[in-house]
Amino acid sequence: MQFGPQRAIWITGAAGRLGSAIEQRLDHSKYRVLTTDRELDVANLDAVMEYASMNRPDVIINCAATASAVEAEENPVQAYRTNALGARNLAVASASVSGDIVHLSTDDVFAGKVRHAVNEFDAPNPTNVYGKSKVAAENFVRTLNTRHIIVRSSWIYNTREGDLLARILEAGRTNQPIEIPADQVSSPTSADTLAEFVIAAIESGEFGIFHAACEGTCSRLEFAHTILKFAGLNPECATAAYNPDNSYHLELDNLMLKMTGVFEMPHWRDDLQAFMTNHELLG
Repeated sequence: MQFGPQRAIWITGAAGRLGSAIEQRLDHSKYRVLTTDRELDVANLDAVMEYASMNRPDVIINCAATASAVEAEENPVQAYRTNALGARNLAVASASVSGDIVHLSTDDVFAGKVRHAVNEFDAPNPTNVYGKSKVAAENFVRTLNTRHIIVRSSWIYNTREGDLLARILEAGRTNQPIEIPADQVSSPTSADTLAEFVIAAIESGEFGIFHAACEGTCSRLEFAHTILKFAGLNPECATAAYNPDNSYHLELDNLMLKMTGVFEMPHWRDDLQAFMTNHELLG
């Protein structure tokens, strides 16, 4: 996927935390960047094919998704429609114009209680509707366009209102207690760093499934305490919550990155500190 000037990249779900981060970091003098969000329903095959035919993207980056596990359980048809059918349509559309597809997946394709780091060659075994719909999406993408990159990551965060990081900072600034799960363990990864990886992957000439989560793991509570410390706020306002039904431990092994050298993911603490520095959130 090595481009000349003004090759076209179409980002779906471009208003989301990752789509917007990718759009901001792409070199617009090098690429013609096309963005769509809710105004184009990725589950509508005719609409997707018409857009692809008119704009002929060299790469489609699929960030469109029903990303809430709770919402997916409440409305599984809609979750499969957006996540699986949408991915199918974009894979077909990208192949029809001889383009590549980058599909954003999730660590939810694996069961939530795994004591060893899982790599790209471990078989998915999702336990919820969201994870199952994303596995279906991966299967469509792999089958329908061989020129694919599938990206799995963990705990993607940004500064948006309602995001975990924003809620933790608000609690710290107002000195209000906030309960954070202490029995959920994974690898926080900033949308900024994941966007940088996606761009590097597009330009690398590589294909396949890539895990791209920050190195190291922590509980959500440790993540919250670290955010508050970096911000110069009282970490004690984040208190431990436990729920055995929702507890999990999941670490992605970025094996393909290590083998190909496409990108090096930072440790989650370093990534968090750099993110908070760049967004002027440090105390």
